[in-house]
Amino acid sequence: MFNRIFRIIRKEFIQIRRDSGVRKMIVIAPLLQLFVYGYVVATEIRELPIVVLDRSNSAESRRLVERFLASGYFVVEDHVNNLDEVTAQLDDGRSLMGIVIPEDYASKIRRGVQAKVQILVDGTNSNTATIALAYTAGIVAVENNDLIESNFERLGLRLIEAGIDQQERVWFNPSLRAINYMVPGIMCVLLMELMMPLIAFSLVRERERGTIEQLMVTPVHAGEMLVGKTVPYALLGLVDILLILAAGTFWFKVPMAGSLGTLLIYASLFIVVTLGMGILIATMVSTQQQAALGSQFMLIPNILLSGFMFPIESMPDFMQAFTTILPMRYFLVIVRGIMMKGLGAAELWDQGLPLAIIGTIVFSVSWYRFRKVFG
Repeated sequence: MFNRIFRIIRKEFIQIRRDSGVRKMIVIAPLLQLFVYGYVVATEIRELPIVVLDRSNSAESRRLVERFLASGYFVVEDHVNNLDEVTAQLDDGRSLMGIVIPEDYASKIRRGVQAKVQILVDGTNSNTATIALAYTAGIVAVENNDLIESNFERLGLRLIEAGIDQQERVWFNPSLRAINYMVPGIMCVLLMELMMPLIAFSLVRERERGTIEQLMVTPVHAGEMLVGKTVPYALLGLVDILLILAAGTFWFKVPMAGSLGTLLIYASLFIVVTLGMGILIATMVSTQQQAALGSQFMLIPNILLSGFMFPIESMPDFMQAFTTILPMRYFLVIVRGIMMKGLGAAELWDQGLPLAIIGTIVFSVSWYRFRKVFG
């Protein structure tokens, strides 16, 4: 039995070595996608283009604008002379936010009277608009504090700061780098995005070329064929994990707080679940194009509903219940827990157990379907 399984594994590796497209998909594709995802998929916004209408044209108004620029979150696209030009900039997308400073801004600041500033935001992308407004609120709050202190000093008074002294300490991601949070999630997405189609393409290709019939007339049993087909891609999945992890660590400087061995153990479990889903797809389609569409059908819910892009807690109750059947939901928590928090197997068993249960169910159904279709 072991000899037959070994021969199937060897045959599969030979096919992979001869197929340049598969080799590129295994080695080049994950690294390329990691760089694309790493630089693009992030919640942090930098250098948001803004347009400024400064009717005050004073030292006070220029200081406010400088605060926006010094934050690094905004860059001035243009200074304009009237409100119509601000509207035009927002309409054509050259600027995503407008700052309108009235003529009496400086005089009110000097008199210690509340001055108003109008902020116009393009709300087409609600997420970007919300983040931009949050940045703006922080900048204006700092300016207000400085103005209050300046007014007290000008009047010869001393500002006594009493009450709560907030001392912050950020755990697990002290620098608050968005990339530290995104790279572990990207690793999960890429692993499923690669493993599921590869095993599905391999089985469907055997059927298209007619070689599956040649295997069926040999003494090889369906179970041996399934193991022989699965093992090479499981090993390649572990290689991809190491490639992505190395790129994330050395290029993006993402720290690895936990144990690599623990990560590889849980990654092996996730790879088996993913391969089981790919085998199930292969038993339900007859062409590689259909296998690609079937893989996307299973991949998209895992990306959108696993917590990779949107917090599960903010979803409706029925959608939160649906996410419990998605394997990426659990593996995402595991990878981020190991890489960012340094958690071990003992702390992550509550995520590993449902992942193992899902894997058992998926592989059992895949095994039944495989014996029925290919056996």
